Amino acid sequence: MGRLVQTYFRRLDHEETAKNAERLLSDFRHREAKSKRAEVMGLKSPLMDGMPRNDSVENGTETKLIAELSDQEFVQRVRRAIECIESEESRVILRCLYIDRPVTAENIMIRLSMSNTAYYHAKEEALVAFAEVWPPEPSELLAYRTVNNG
Repeated sequence: MGRLVQTYFRRLDHEETAKNAERLLSDFRHREAKSKRAEVMGLKSPLMDGMPRNDSVENGTETKLIAELSDQEFVQRVRRAIECIESEESRVILRCLYIDRPVTAENIMIRLSMSNTAYYHAKEEALVAFAEVWPPEPSELLAYRTVNNG
C-alpha cells in the first residue's frame, strides 16, 4: 500500500483559519470609517510663521497621515483579496457579512437559496478562501495542524 502524502491543504486547520479571517474582516467597517478621516479633516500644509520651534524627532502630521494610509491600504487590500476569490458565492457571503451594509445570515441564506447547514459550511469555506489569498504580511491567517510522524 502506498504512503499517504500530507499536502498543506490537508494539514490546514480550516476552523482556526476561518476564525483568523473572521477576526481580521470583522474590523473592516471600523477601519474603513477611520480611513475617511483624512477626507473629513482635509489635508493641510503646516503653517510657516517664522517663529522658532523646538526640534522634534516625531512629525505628528506625518504620523497621523501614515496611520490613515494604513487604514486605507487595509481597506484596499481586503477588497482586492475578496475579488481574487474564485467562488462568486464566497465573494457574496464575505461582502454581505463584512463589507457592504450588514445583512443577516438569514437574508444571505435566502439570497443564495441555502439551508442553515449549507450556509455555515459555505461561510467557513469563504473565510478559508479569503485567508488563502491574504498576504502573510502584516498577518498570516492560515493555521496548520501539526503532523506527528511518530
